[in-house]
Amino acid sequence: MGRRPKKKKVMITVYLDTNDSILLKSKDAPFRVLFYILRQADMEHYMWYADKVHKQYIMSKLKIAPPTLDTHIASLKKRGFIIPTNVRGRYRLNMKIFST
Repeated sequence: MGRRPKKKKVMITVYLDTNDSILLKSKDAPFRVLFYILRQADMEHYMWYADKVHKQYIMSKLKIAPPTLDTHIASLKKRGFIIPTNVRGRYRLNMKIFST
């Protein structure tokens, strides 16, 4: 039997200058969280700080509870969209989600 060709992963780059973002329309709830994370991120260093103010803002915008937000953040980490750093509550954005 021959080897199967590897499936190519397709990454969609989304512009953040609109409230009509594909991330906000997604049926995948963590993508809606990702929309607000990208808006809050320090784009000079591609970092996001999961502090109380940032998390509270996301919860109020999406009308979700803290455990739900934590679940969505865990999903984004597992999929590699955000990468934990050695500092608690600080994440590096995966550069592959940005177009160059």
